[in-house]
Amino acid sequence: MHLRSIFFDILTIFAAQLIQNDMKRTIIPLMTAALMAIACGSNDTKTDDSQTVNNSGLTMPGDSTIYGLACDGCTDSLLILMPLDGSDPDTFNIFSANLEHKIYGRPSIGDRMAIVPNGEDSTYADMVINIDRLQGEWRYQVRPRLRRHLTDSTAVGQEPVNLPDSFVRRWLQPKEYGYDIRRDNVVRPVGAVPASEAKRGPVEYPALKRYREWHILNGHILFHETRRDTTGLRKVISTDTADIVLLRRDTLVLRFANHEQGFYRDKKD
Repeated sequence: MHLRSIFFDILTIFAAQLIQNDMKRTIIPLMTAALMAIACGSNDTKTDDSQTVNNSGLTMPGDSTIYGLACDGCTDSLLILMPLDGSDPDTFNIFSANLEHKIYGRPSIGDRMAIVPNGEDSTYADMVINIDRLQGEWRYQVRPRLRRHLTDSTAVGQEPVNLPDSFVRRWLQPKEYGYDIRRDNVVRPVGAVPASEAKRGPVEYPALKRYREWHILNGHILFHETRRDTTGLRKVISTDTADIVLLRRDTLVLRFANHEQGFYRDKKD
């Protein structure tokens, strides 16, 4: 039955009930029925693959990763995955990935998972990432260093010595940096020193990349710095690629092009 005919049938019933002066008891359930009909009627509209991808908010061009929800029956050797498109569950052999420590976040029922399938046999997984475990607020500590004009060039970046205790307590305290990895591919920097504050005082802290978006691409994590253009749209201005080295409930280690960075999970998560 088409949505339009359902809607007009409901209006007809509604008008008849009004004639019987029973408006008070009828309007609420009929309005509810109309809303349900409209919502269910949306299933009559065919959705193409591009719409499905956009709704998931996960897949990037060229990404062969398979996304879905972990189902009951997962073991150290098998992962049962309910695809995001609502099709029948798939079973992946994860025994080799487990031996090679390529399981990042143990699968739990209902968790969102990312599966990188084997190139020769798609029933085998080369890598598994628990997306729900990856999300959250991750932090690490950074220490300041004396500004260049306060010390000679050979000492820049080194641990200052022979400084008064009062100076150390006031200026040389570590800060927490980090990133809040959220749903819908959103990431927010945590603990960055404001630009107005960064230029004051005798010490300086390392710069923090201001990532705003994140994506998975064939097992790699892409972090994007973005900026709004004159039309208000966000444009990617730089991208850093990271590989997961370790992912546990309270520990994350990422390998970037020129360094590894360890994180600990914020206690409130």
